[in-house]
Amino acid sequence: MPRTDLVLLHPPSVYDFRKSTILYGPVSDVVPSTPIFEMYPIGFVSLAEYLGRRGYRVRIVNVALKMLESRSFDLKKLVKSLNPLAFGIGLHWLVHTQGGLEIAKVIKECHPNTPVILGGLSATYYHAEIMKNHSQVDYVVRGDSGEEPLLQLLRCIEGQRQPDNVPNVSWRDTSGKIRSNPISYVPDTLDEFMLDYGKLVRSVLNYRDLTGYLPWRGWSDYPLTAVLTCRGCIYNCVMCGGSRHAFKSVCKREKPAFKSPDKVAREIASIQQYIKGPIFIVGDLRIGGRKYAAQVLQEIRKEGIDSSLVIELFRPADQDLLKRVASIGSNFNIEITPESHDEVVRKAERGYSYSNRELERSIKNAFKLGCRKLDVFFTIGLPTQDQLSVKDTLRYCHKLVDELGKDGKLHPFIAPWTPFVDPGSLVFENPGKYGYRVLFRSLEDHCQALTKPSWKYCLNYETKWMDRGRLVEITYEAASILNDIKRSHGIISAKEAQRVSSRIELSRDVSRQIDLTMPLAVSERDRLLDELKELVDQANEAILCEKSELMWRTIAKIKRLSMFRSIIRKAS
Repeated sequence: MPRTDLVLLHPPSVYDFRKSTILYGPVSDVVPSTPIFEMYPIGFVSLAEYLGRRGYRVRIVNVALKMLESRSFDLKKLVKSLNPLAFGIGLHWLVHTQGGLEIAKVIKECHPNTPVILGGLSATYYHAEIMKNHSQVDYVVRGDSGEEPLLQLLRCIEGQRQPDNVPNVSWRDTSGKIRSNPISYVPDTLDEFMLDYGKLVRSVLNYRDLTGYLPWRGWSDYPLTAVLTCRGCIYNCVMCGGSRHAFKSVCKREKPAFKSPDKVAREIASIQQYIKGPIFIVGDLRIGGRKYAAQVLQEIRKEGIDSSLVIELFRPADQDLLKRVASIGSNFNIEITPESHDEVVRKAERGYSYSNRELERSIKNAFKLGCRKLDVFFTIGLPTQDQLSVKDTLRYCHKLVDELGKDGKLHPFIAPWTPFVDPGSLVFENPGKYGYRVLFRSLEDHCQALTKPSWKYCLNYETKWMDRGRLVEITYEAASILNDIKRSHGIISAKEAQRVSSRIELSRDVSRQIDLTMPLAVSERDRLLDELKELVDQANEAILCEKSELMWRTIAKIKRLSMFRSIIRKAS
């Protein structure tokens, strides 16, 4: 086994989820992972590559997936077998708060003298509380680009020096005083950061640990990968922790940083060498301007990519952009999030709007140019949105499918904004202005919320138009209505629709049973929850749709075994 300098651990949302009775609800139904959120951040791959080029060996361990795949997996046993220079834990998304801090305790129990480093947007936002209240954490690397600060921090740890001059780091000095170095490392380009999946594959071979590196459960059967084109945003969606406001206030980023078009294309080509699955281009290319988007697409075309590409749109695309996308090849897909059918609601959340006529024209043109699948995402829990508005959105979904999606290529989805309004977002910082009430503010509050027995009590917000109870009820109702729309239009089979319908009803029933236990004494509630555990576990399957509906088709079907033989041969 090779020497390891840094072990990056990805935590589950709740550390003891295998024992707990928790109805997670639709918190992850429209993303690849399960409610345990075993999908580790794409930044892990970038960190491993950046540090690796500078002589440090980095190992990724997807603890969440290991726990999910095996009830007998023993984290303490694994941690004791490791002896790195430092451990790193990703705290990018707030849903990993409880699991991440518990894993840090396990590390300190096994290796009291080995530094524990946290990083990510949530760790950045809550760095002061983490350092004050959690002695199991030695350092927090802040900001949206931890590669260089982490490199400098590892060199300090290796040389047994204090990180006095390391940018972006919060830490305790030898006297125990908490210090926070300024966020002064905010790169204006992403060209130094690569997502090298070949290196990832070689690490699987080196450490003989496939499960530790898999991004989420089922990835080996459906190997979706992604490329990141920018960090930062030009938009101010009011609920988003990745908005312009949030990046500026939390990460000190004044403007987005981009990866050069040729490097984006080469990264996609590199992925295609190893993995014949869909490649998701994260972020609307037009954030960098029309010229940047055109150059990226031109460079991709030059590389002759034949993998299935997924293009993300924040707003409708004009004919020129769609033609450029189509020029890549015949295997492209589109994902767009209009949030609501109501242009007023859309503007209240986005800060800008566009007409439904523009949206429909864009969808129509995309299909004319050969788009293989187009996903349209709507959201529950938006400013000015009430239950009637959600039902009107479902009527609009019916209209879209009826007029534009009769061939089964158009897939509408609707999901609640869950479980948390993001810290750093405009709503979180000034909820009253937008008609919200934020129920949890501290890191500890969110840790406690994650262990509540139902997703209803985990939601950290409610609005003046819908309280948590109404948000939950309209979610179940919306899921049922949209399921019927998809079945009636042949988007999903009758068999798939029946499975989803059964899960919706089971989840709704279990949710109501859990509600009845909440006023009881803790001991009595725990007893009843234990009795419900088997049903709750069954109800934790996706209720909004089948996971298969989120998948984009590939040109060639690749069997799992042959895929990995091919990957290993190329990596050797």
